[in-house]
Order: sequence, then structure tokens, then C-alpha cells
Amino acid sequence: MFIFFILLFAAMDTISGNSIFDKLDTRMKEVNSLVCVGLDPDISKIPTSVIENNISDSAALYAFLTKIIDITAPHACSYKIQKAFYDQLDDGHELLRDVVAYIHTHYPQIPAFVDCKIGDTDNTMKAYMQLMFDDIKADAVVINPYMGDDVFEPFMLDGHKTAIVLVQTSNPQAKIVQEQALTNGKKLWEEILSLTIHRWNKKNNLMVVLSSNTALQDYQHIRAQIPQDMPILLAGIGAQGGNPEIMKQLLNKEKRGVFVNSSRGILYPYTIQDVQWEEKVLSAVIDLKNTLNAIRDGSC
Repeated sequence: MFIFFILLFAAMDTISGNSIFDKLDTRMKEVNSLVCVGLDPDISKIPTSVIENNISDSAALYAFLTKIIDITAPHACSYKIQKAFYDQLDDGHELLRDVVAYIHTHYPQIPAFVDCKIGDTDNTMKAYMQLMFDDIKADAVVINPYMGDDVFEPFMLDGHKTAIVLVQTSNPQAKIVQEQALTNGKKLWEEILSLTIHRWNKKNNLMVVLSSNTALQDYQHIRAQIPQDMPILLAGIGAQGGNPEIMKQLLNKEKRGVFVNSSRGILYPYTIQDVQWEEKVLSAVIDLKNTLNAIRDGSC
């Protein structure tokens, strides 16, 4: 009997990371959307109507971001919050915490991911884990795998923590590193993908980032390697000019499993003096949602 309970708890811990996967997939189905809205605030781009007399930058950004969340929530499967934009503010840590709390309080069915690209030695990772999960209370964080097993150890030990692994990025100069040819015939990013799947995903709690700024044929053999239940964050759509058609090759058998992030394309489709800025944000998120759905349904 004692052994039975040990095995039972071990099994429960093994699948615990799936709770975020399930939350994301359920949301995709509920709102029929693969859109991940990036919450990357830029004080110089927010509407003048949001900035009141004597209001602080943080207060203005909080008012703006919560309005963005309210506008886009009916069409979003997730939110991705780029930490660097918050770190520029003296009280940016509090703003980041408050934005995540707003999502959890008002839209608890939508996962909130923090893009911090952490990856360091074991003691530093412990500090990051406490900050991101215990303090900020992110549903998942983006991690940089370059430092190897040390980065993944907290996630291999605790299946309740979920990571989004930076396998391939959408910035134009990434290829000089990520497409280096290895002696086994793979590109560097393909080897990182393989390690993520076969070495580091012990608790089934890892997602991966892939780029839309590449040729379609690159993914013909990649989709088969990725587990059906491993979500894929597709980066580079929108202002970075990525090709949304890439998504079609990455969908799982249920035509989901991929979420597409857009930040500037949804947050700032207006001039700062535009009194109809909210309508333009709504149109932007709906347009991307419809475009992605047309691609996955084969009507585009």
C-alpha cells in the first residue's frame, strides 16, 4: 500500500505541469483563437487621453494595459508580458505584479506568461524562480537554455512550474548563432529543440518558442518531433514581419497547439491623439484572430 501511494504521488507530480497546457488549450477552444497578446508598454505610444494631469508613468501604463486586457480578452488565448519594458520604471516590479494580478483576478481562465529569458546557475535560478512564480505569480516564464541543465533543474524537480524554452527567435540576426551547423547534421536550434523534448522535459512542463521568420519547408520534419501536447509559441508575427503561414505546419492534430504572439501590432495601431484608439485595438486583435483561423481552417 505504501508503494502504491508513492507511485500515485509521483504520477500526480509528473503530470502537474499539464495544468497550464490544459488552461491554454481550453482557452483556445473557448474563444476559437490562437492569439497571444503581448503586453509591452511604451509610454511614448499610449494615447494622450489615458494620461491625466499629474499622473505617474506607472499609473498611466496600468490604466492603459488594463484597458488593453479588457478590450482583447474576448479574443485572446493568452498574454505574454515582456519584463524589460517594466524594468525601465522605478516601480516597474510593482506594475508587472499588478498587471499579472489583474489578469488572474478578472480573467482567471487566460494564462499570463512573463517573457524574462532567464537562464543562469543553480543558485541564481532559485532566485529567479522565487521572483517569477512566488512573487509575480506568472503561469509560465520564458527561459534561455544556453547554460544547459542548471537552467532546467528547477523545472525538472517541480512539475508545477512551467517554462517556455527559447529554441528559435525571430530577430533578424539570430540565425548567425541559431543556424550554426553541427557535426550531427542538425542546426544548433534543432539540437536545442531535441534536448528540450528528450532531456529536459521530464515533468511534461516545457513549451517551445519557434520563429515565423523562416522558410516554410523548415518545419516539415519538425512538427513530427514535437509532442502533440507541447504548446508552441510562434514569434515574429506582426511588426516583425513574420509569415503566419508557418503556423499551418506546426498545428497539432486538433489544429491547435500553437499560439501566436503579437505585441506592437495589437497595442499601437493608432496615433496617440486618436480618440478611437480602443476600436482600432479591437480591430487589430480580431483581424489577427480571423487571419490565423482562416489559415488553420484552410480558407486562406
